[in-house]
Parts: sequence; structure tokens; C-alpha cells
Amino acid sequence: MGIQMNGRFSLAKIGRYLSISIVVIVSACTSNSDVTNGTPEIATIEPTLTTVPVATSEPQPTADLVQELPCTISLWHSFDQEEIGSLLDVSSAYEEFQPDVEFDFMFSPHFDLKEKYKEAAQAGGGPAILIGSADWGPELFNDALVGNLTNLTDSELLDQINSAALSSVQNSKALMGLPLNVKGVLLFRNANIIPEGPRSAGELMEYVQAATQGEIIGAYLDYGLYFSGGHLEARGGSLMDGEGNPSFNDADGISWMEMLKAFKEAFPVEQNSDNGTNLFREGRVGMVIDDISSTEGLAEAIGEQSLKIDPWPDDMSGYIQSDVIYLNANLSEHDLDCGYAFMEHLLSAEAQELFSNPAKAGFIPAIDEIELSDPLQAQAALAFQSGTPLPVLPEMTVYWEPINIALQSVVEFDADPGEALTLAEQSIVNRLVQLRQE
Repeated sequence: MGIQMNGRFSLAKIGRYLSISIVVIVSACTSNSDVTNGTPEIATIEPTLTTVPVATSEPQPTADLVQELPCTISLWHSFDQEEIGSLLDVSSAYEEFQPDVEFDFMFSPHFDLKEKYKEAAQAGGGPAILIGSADWGPELFNDALVGNLTNLTDSELLDQINSAALSSVQNSKALMGLPLNVKGVLLFRNANIIPEGPRSAGELMEYVQAATQGEIIGAYLDYGLYFSGGHLEARGGSLMDGEGNPSFNDADGISWMEMLKAFKEAFPVEQNSDNGTNLFREGRVGMVIDDISSTEGLAEAIGEQSLKIDPWPDDMSGYIQSDVIYLNANLSEHDLDCGYAFMEHLLSAEAQELFSNPAKAGFIPAIDEIELSDPLQAQAALAFQSGTPLPVLPEMTVYWEPINIALQSVVEFDADPGEALTLAEQSIVNRLVQLRQE
């Protein structure tokens, strides 16, 4: 089975899927595992981050360069046992063509890593590379703790990366990091109940109604924001603008609400509930929307041959997230070369294939063209190509409750969609004022 549960999920159902991250840290070559110690003379990736600018020639790390610059790469991580196996494979492969590079691995709990990094980087030190949650990016970049990769990363590499994953770390100002993998929300189908995947929301309802009989339910979908927010984007709308302000209160937002209400009239739906997934495991439901972390359990329950992950219908989508590779803003030129060379290697086809090993990490690659032998991994990778990036701005924290209240009022209590969206918008605007004053 190729898709691994990472065990880091805990809010009813939704809290299991947010701010998920794994962390790998590459330290300055002259430092040890204590990142609070002093560091050598600091240069920066961008002139704006410190008073010591990097040369304008834009460093281009290469294998030959790094072979001439021995360094120790210290990795802090919160990998589980399977993920550590893939990490060891990746680092061993790197050492084969970089014999002067050494690795020093150290485990640290996930909940502690971001604050440890911030403390060290704010003191002018810290490791060279941080791999963590995509929603860390805006905060760390605005605080000048991670660098802008725009002038380091060539377009050929960027063109290979899943576009939705890349957009979560890229804006008009900067490329804050690079996605290591792709994860998020998927449409699962029991082929014994519904033989073909739907191509539209309307076709989905047709298939569901035809399959529903006796104890068999054609679909049981979750309409919570995490599980249904991607549909808004697929229907031409957006949750927020580039500054984090609401942009959902329009005709597209109303269309989104009306679609979810139509689902309610055609088959069972719930908000942030496990009921649909549990019935799917019992072989009684044809389709559910859930996080990729549920894949292994669903396959075990109904059989891998019966479980299918469908590409999203044209007017539906799912939120996707990534573990993101960040480059410390406080680096000497030597550490920049070493760190970025390894950072690029993590996005190489060889490393991405090793991380996708079904017997180990089982990641869905961030690179679209990686061939996957595991059928469910390959289906998930295809579905993620039409995924929607989960907003990573800090403002997202104030959207969850008002939007979920609006969704529930429309779907469960027949509230007018326009009025529900207006109330949600007013609540979010008020909360944004408070958030931005903190």
C-alpha cells in the first residue's frame, strides 16, 4: 500500500488535516546540533534581509562546486519510522556524488520545531534548510527568517512542480520555498457500488441516485470548509484575495452554496464528520471526500482493487497542502551553496522517487512527471493536478468558523445563500481588524 498515514492528525475531523508538517533542517557547516550557538559571519540571500548582501551574480550551486566545499548537513526532523527510511535513502544517494558531504540527523517533535527555528534564526543563526508546513511561509518570510528563492531557482525546475502546490509558496513578491510533496483532499470511490468516476457535480448526483438502494448509499459527502472549499475555486470563485480579505460573497459563492444544498437533497451530507467514511469502510457507501491520510485504511477495509481515487469533476476540487523546503535567510556564501544544492536534490527525480517508495514514506511527489508504480498513489497524483491550494495566509485562521456556520445554515437550515455569505463576510472583516491589530 503506497500512501502512508502520518499519525499527526487530531477539531472534530478537520483538525487532523491542518498545519501538518515534517521538518528537516540543514545546519551551517561550522555549527553543531545546538542551533542556539553563535554562527560564522552571515551573508544573506537577499540584500534586504541583512546589511551584508550576496553578490548580484546569483549563485548557482553545482555538484562540482559542492565537492570542493566539504560540509556537514545536520537534519532535524519529525519523521515517522517509514519516512526516516526514505530520508536515509535520499541522503545516501546524495553522498554517492557528493563524497565530501556528511549528515547529522536529529529528531525533534513536530510541535516544537517552528519555534526552535524562529528563536535560532532571530538570533542570526539557525540551520540552513527548514522543511515544514506551507502556512509557516508568510510569517517566516515577513519576519526575514527565510529567504527569497526567486533568483536561485530556474524556471525549468518550477515548471515541473505541481502548480497548486507551488502557488502556496509563491506570490508577486517572492518564492518563499519549494514544496517537497503534495497531500490534501481527495474523492474516493468504491468501484463495486459506482463503476465509473463522475465528470461533473451533476453526473455525480446521477450516479449516486442510481446506486442508492437498500442499505447502499451512493455518496456521503462532507461539506465542511476543508472538504468543500476547493469546489468554490473550481466554480470560478475564491475564498480570499491576495491580502487575505474576503472575496467569496458573490455569484460564484452563491453557486457553491447552492451546489452543496443540492447534494443534501440527493444524498446524506454532514459537516466535519467521520460518519460517511466509516460507512464507506463497511462497503455501504459509493463515494466520500476525505484526506489522503485515510487511503490506507480505506484500502484495507474494502480492498485495494475496489478503491479508486478519481480526478476531480470539472466543477469540484479539493484543497491541497505540502511540506515545504525553506532556506534560512542568515547564511554565509559557503552554507548557501551547500544548503541550496541539497535543496535542489530533494526536488530531483531520484529523490522524489525515493520519497514515494510505498514501503517507506509513500509521499505523493511534488514533481508531476514522476512515474508511480502503486496504483492508488498514481491516482492521487493525477487528482492533485486539479487540486486547489489551501490558503496559507495568517488571515485564514479567522475564516474557518464563520464559513462553516454559513455552510451549515444553508445546507441544514435552508438559509438564503446570499444572506449567509454576507453574515460570514461581516464576521470575518471584524475578526481581521482584531487580528491585524495584534
